[in-house]
Amino acid sequence: MNTSTATATAAVAQDVKEQVAQGVTMLDRITNLLIDRGPDILFAIVIFIIGRYIAKLLKNIAVRMMTHANYDHTVITFVSQIIYYAVMALVVLSAVNKLGVPTTSFIAVFGAFGLAVGLALQNNLSNFASGLLILIFKPFKAGDWVNIGGVEGSIKAIQVLNTAIITKDNKTVFIPNSLITSSQVTNSSYLDERFIPFLFDISYNNDHHKAISVLKDIFAKDPRILNNDTMEIGIKEFADNSVRIAAYPKVRRQDVIPTTYDIMSAVKDAFDANGIEIPYPQRVVYVQKAEQKDN
Repeated sequence: MNTSTATATAAVAQDVKEQVAQGVTMLDRITNLLIDRGPDILFAIVIFIIGRYIAKLLKNIAVRMMTHANYDHTVITFVSQIIYYAVMALVVLSAVNKLGVPTTSFIAVFGAFGLAVGLALQNNLSNFASGLLILIFKPFKAGDWVNIGGVEGSIKAIQVLNTAIITKDNKTVFIPNSLITSSQVTNSSYLDERFIPFLFDISYNNDHHKAISVLKDIFAKDPRILNNDTMEIGIKEFADNSVRIAAYPKVRRQDVIPTTYDIMSAVKDAFDANGIEIPYPQRVVYVQKAEQKDN
């Protein structure tokens, strides 16, 4: 073997020896790291697995709640994803922190970013939070007939930032959720049975006992009225031009409008047939003639 070949062989052997030494050193470092940080790594993995399970659980709970409240599918997907990723962000930060990686800087950056976004989207975030409150407390659901801030109609959909209402004349009104949570909401569909507040005016010249008897007979003939035996009916007040008789029949929720129309028509026919006058508004005007002066 010549000198150059021996030199090359020695160089190769030296490289192999160095690589083996580096490999052993790296293996020793990994072994020491696993021994020193093994429990923390194990806890970090456990935190991630349990945290992911909790995130999925909260997401599924939110989906079930919003589905039960008849939220739009797009809203359900959007809100559930926000909940899932928000929880997962906390889980990842907790796991990384357990590994010994400082997370203070990350939290500060996220906090500053969140503050900037919050200030920029303050009104939208308020509407979003109000939408969640509507979901939790459920003052109404899709299909309910409501009156919100003077807008009356049927709830079409509860969306992320607003609620859509279909009015009687088939218009769609979008009301911001923050206005709903700060306004009076009248839900006519909340209960299965409702009272219809009737108010009938008759002339002072008519017999109010007869008028009440006629009204009771009309109510008794309508099978949709549920409280004929206990219904409140009587004189409510003496107005300027009429005696006002109030009646409060109870009907099922879906019978309110047709019963109202039918009763009003029947009362007009019965009053006309029995000579009971529905008075017009009256006003007495005195005209004073000015005295003529002598020339």
